[in-house]
Amino acid sequence: MQIITQFLAMLAASLLAVGQQQQLQPADGYTSIDVTNGGTIVGTVTYDGPKPAEKQIDVVTKEEVCHKDPIFSEKLVVSDENEVRWAVVSITNINTGKPFPSTENPDEQPTLDQNGCKFSPHVVVVPKQQPLTILNSDGVLHNVHTWPTKNRSKNIAMPGVFKEMKLKFRRSETIRVSCDIHPWMEAWIVVSENPYTAVTNEKGSFKLTDVPPGEYTLRMWHESFGPMEQTITVSTGEETQVDFALTKKDRRQKGNNNDR
Repeated sequence: MQIITQFLAMLAASLLAVGQQQQLQPADGYTSIDVTNGGTIVGTVTYDGPKPAEKQIDVVTKEEVCHKDPIFSEKLVVSDENEVRWAVVSITNINTGKPFPSTENPDEQPTLDQNGCKFSPHVVVVPKQQPLTILNSDGVLHNVHTWPTKNRSKNIAMPGVFKEMKLKFRRSETIRVSCDIHPWMEAWIVVSENPYTAVTNEKGSFKLTDVPPGEYTLRMWHESFGPMEQTITVSTGEETQVDFALTKKDRRQKGNNNDR
């Protein structure tokens, strides 16, 4: 009886230890820590060549809200200084670092709006298994149709009275989203594995903060060019400059642009 009791005690201790180990291992493979010795990655994505002309969308609908402002394609937005907007820059090989932004603060929650018969922003980043808020500010019928390769596809109608919903994605990838009712509407949802993901602004610039010192692979992705990568080194308290230059010959054919 004593041997059986000892065996059961050892088994219980082993199961407890396994359970504690499982609790210490995050479900998504990324561990959040307080980064006190981090560095910063900054840079710019530019277009090497003549600035592409803006392409205005031919809005084929009578809904007044779709005509309140001209709608232009955002597949390639280049400033007068050849700075590229809507490029996604991320660290691909980091498992430990700063926490994701809080999802309790409404101002920090990822949001994709349908406003003026266009998605806004054109590219939105959301951590995997965290909610993405989808809004319908137009008051007309839209539908949110996602085109993933790793997650389940979603095709959800949002009538004018349906103002908000939330979506979650289990696996990290870049997902095209469209509206079947207004076929020119298109955006991208970047489901991120870690918080070191940024989207370039109107000046083509990006910034990643609180990066633990080390060597990393930094990837740039743009829907019209596909991915580019650089190996970089981040040092404690220092700023690392990383720039990407895109050229016309790097342009990707439509249909091959969700390989991030």
